[in-house]
Formats: sequence, structure tokens, C-alpha cells
Amino acid sequence: MTKSISEILTRLDEQLRERYDPLGSVEGDNGAYRTGHVPHVAPYAYLCSRYARLDDNGVRGAENEAQRYIPEPYKELLRHMNGAWILGVSLHGGIGGSVDRSGVGIGQPVSIWYQNAVERPDYIPDGHLGIGAINGEWSSQGHLYLASTGEVELYNAKFDMIGARWSSLSDFLEDEIPRRYSIYDDEGREIDKSKRLPGDTEDWERLAQEAKGEEERDGILKRMLRKLHRE
Repeated sequence: MTKSISEILTRLDEQLRERYDPLGSVEGDNGAYRTGHVPHVAPYAYLCSRYARLDDNGVRGAENEAQRYIPEPYKELLRHMNGAWILGVSLHGGIGGSVDRSGVGIGQPVSIWYQNAVERPDYIPDGHLGIGAINGEWSSQGHLYLASTGEVELYNAKFDMIGARWSSLSDFLEDEIPRRYSIYDDEGREIDKSKRLPGDTEDWERLAQEAKGEEERDGILKRMLRKLHRE
């Protein structure tokens, strides 16, 4: 029998809390929590943050925010948790047009609006919903998209490249979140030479460095031209 998104997330919640609550945790409203306090990173840093679940009105608001259709599997995720930050994986949610920067409570997710309406490359198919990102080694990153076919695809943040693909959102959650346990030791410190990005992404860091180098060279050239123009 196929497990629902909510069942999978409930089990992952239990696993994450059992493993990381001993490092420190914070409770929030409507299912929100933080676990895995890592003060060696920052005084209020946690390995995992799960944001308060949305009701049906909140899910409709998130869909309006995304400016595109949200498939039912991700709607089910939003009803369980309004996005999350889990061991370097960011899952987007609705923020209702405002961000709580007061430091009170658990906070809010990255808005689902950015990856779908603001920072959306032309090569991403129209039927894909941007649902999150995975941090790379330095400046490389993977962007997660939920396809109209139900698959989850990991695109390079700057290039038309797919490094990994899962047959469903359920498979992504059950495969990638547990895999990331191996990236951190029992004190929440990142293990050297751990593989942050899944799939065939070994050259993504090189591409990111090359892209940064081109941006820096362009910046130097522009400054030189401005200087010559002033003279």
C-alpha cells in the first residue's frame, strides 16, 4: 500500500526529532518546531526547521503566491508543514505577502513565489512547480521542481542540467532526507568530504566557479570602462 505524503512526513518528523532533539529543540504552533541546535554555526542555528501547517485557505493563498497550479502531493505537504529547512534541503511555502523577521517563534519558509515567478529560467518546463533547493559545496546549488508527471527533478541553479530525478515527491522525501543523515555527525557538524548534492552533480561546483569568474571579470571590465569614460 502506497503511503501518503502526510504519513511519510510524520515518520520523518519522528526520526529527525529522535536523532536531533538531544542537541536542543524549540516548539512552535500548529506542528512547527526546530531541532538540532548547532551553536557552533550560529547562536540560534538549527539543523531542521519545520514551519506551521496551512489550512485550506492557506494552501489556496500559497497557490496564488506561486502564480501557478500546485499539484495535490505538494498541497498535502503544505497541509502537514508550510515548507521546511531540513539538513540543507529547503522546501518552499506560502508567506502571505509578509515575512516575520522579529526572531519570535519558528519563522517562515522561503516563499514559493521566488522560484516560480521571480527566479525561473526559461528552460524550465511550464508545467513544473518550483518547490525548493539544495545547497551545494560553495556557490553551486540544486533547484527542485515537481513536474506535471509527478516526478521531482533536481536542476542546476544556473544551467539547463538535471543531476537527479525521483519518480514522485514521496520517493524524494523517503530517499533524500534519510541520505542527508550521513552528512552530519552526532554533534551536528558537517562531515568532511560529504556529498551534499545527490545524483550526477560532481561538476556543478566547477561550473559555479567558472560562472563566478566570468561575473568578476565582467565587473572589472565595467569598472575600467567607467573609469576611462570619466577621464
